[in-house]
Amino acid sequence: MLSTPAKESLHETRQLLDELDAPVEALLRRAPARPTHTVLQLGPLRMDVRATEVTRDGKEVPLSAREFQLLRHFMEHPGATLSRSELLQQVWGYEDGTFTRTVDVHIASLRQKLELDSKRPELIITVPGVGYKFVGSRHG
Repeated sequence: MLSTPAKESLHETRQLLDELDAPVEALLRRAPARPTHTVLQLGPLRMDVRATEVTRDGKEVPLSAREFQLLRHFMEHPGATLSRSELLQQVWGYEDGTFTRTVDVHIASLRQKLELDSKRPELIITVPGVGYKFVGSRHG
């Protein structure tokens, strides 16, 4: 059996939860529904996020999990110049100020798999002194 102070505390907690319930429900109603099956299409690339598949001109391109995450980040930010630091934070979850060549290595690997000529990339462009930009294609 609960003591009177415990009953009062429980009653106050229930009141507080009831007060929070309505605003939370209102926020959930306003929040956009997340698509259950996202497909990103830019230039010759098509990414099926749910199926974790990437194709270029209709041909499947096998990617590692990290390459997939990196490409997804680029495709979700087309035309934006992304610094190595930002990519390390957003894709790898590294702390700001971390120095590593892992971004460059993964970019090179993506270029090998996605570009028609990895020496002259048209999808993922280097922005000297800044980082990288996903443009989809210089021609389209």
